[in-house]
Amino acid sequence: MYLLLGVVSGVVAGSFTALAQTSKGFFDGTIGPPIVKDTMSAIPQYAKPAIGGLLCGLIGLVFPQVLFFGYETLNTLLARTTMPTDMIVVLLAAKTIATAISAGSGLVGGTFAPSLFLGGMTGAAFHNVVESMFIASHESPFELADIQAYALVGSAGVLSALFRAPLTASLLIFELTRDYDVMLPLLASAGVGSVVGDIVEKAFEEERRDRDAVSWGDLADDES
Repeated sequence: MYLLLGVVSGVVAGSFTALAQTSKGFFDGTIGPPIVKDTMSAIPQYAKPAIGGLLCGLIGLVFPQVLFFGYETLNTLLARTTMPTDMIVVLLAAKTIATAISAGSGLVGGTFAPSLFLGGMTGAAFHNVVESMFIASHESPFELADIQAYALVGSAGVLSALFRAPLTASLLIFELTRDYDVMLPLLASAGVGSVVGDIVEKAFEEERRDRDAVSWGDLADDES
């Protein structure tokens, strides 16, 4: 199950990276319909973080759980407190969009803490889905770990997929638990997540290059 969670974590990380690059292209005026490109290109660079901050603020008004680092929401999961699957998925999507807007508009911030939030939500949602499947089938081939374990392993998977550092991600999460029993699941999920994340990002990259080679080339040059 942890290997499968690594696959899901890689997909989440790759999708987030693609969304962040799309957000950057939008604010740079290289992605979108001509009217959007012209409008964003005409806006001064110093004003774009203000627009991004406004959009993130609106998201935060509706979903305050995703504001700042989201540690309070993560602590809820790590305390073995259950959370509805639909709420977890909504928070995952809201945090993904808000972080992508923040990164694309030029707001001060990073992706380290958000990646832990995204991974925790991914692991929790994965746990709830698998648990519901076991309940529906009225049988379980093995004992499912608690939601805390899946939240931790999910955090390692998304973190390693974003930064291509499975060992670092595993050790960082291990520092939170000091539990040697979790090391093998962490390493397995982080390694798979890193590989899958790279595959997903390359797929998005090739698709965007085929659609708009000039815009993607400019974006890639900016990142390098």
